[in-house]
Amino acid sequence: MVRMSMIRNAAAVGFVFVVGAACASAGDETVGTAQSAVPGGDVIEQAVVPACGDRIDALPGRGEGLSVTGEFPPRVDRGGDGMFAGMVTVTSTGGRVSGVTTPEADVYVAMAGEVVATPLPKDLIGRMLDLGSGASQAFTARGSIRQCAAGAGGLLPAGHYEVFAVVVVNRDSGPAVVVAGGPWPLEVT
Repeated sequence: MVRMSMIRNAAAVGFVFVVGAACASAGDETVGTAQSAVPGGDVIEQAVVPACGDRIDALPGRGEGLSVTGEFPPRVDRGGDGMFAGMVTVTSTGGRVSGVTTPEADVYVAMAGEVVATPLPKDLIGRMLDLGSGASQAFTARGSIRQCAAGAGGLLPAGHYEVFAVVVVNRDSGPAVVVAGGPWPLEVT
């Protein structure tokens, strides 16, 4: 069975940075990157991240000398709006990493190693990231306990889940870097 993986497309056009999402077949390959050209000579970096139902263990823990730490609430009440928020910090553990990223991390919720809630839709302008060795940058990280399975709708049932945060850096030179942190425990009550 071929699973669909989300691809984060990012194209730098003058001073405007555009971020969108699309789907592409990823089969059983690990999280990685690809690059393609678009008319007019612009280059689009594509960083593959998991989709609903994919195994969360395909996410890289550290990517290209970056690590992610975070803080999330230990529980979310189903009686609320199904949203929760945390903070993640991306730290350079190697040499300098610079490029463009979104100001907010993508948040995934998993149960038994499978993605059950995907990142919230975003309409954000990219921001510059320039981290020397040992430097860090903080990101807001909003998540949802809304079920992502087709036709499921509604909030996840009460139970124990895990939260993962993903930051994609479209480097100034070279392919995009996907870096993930987690798991952090989350109880849905």
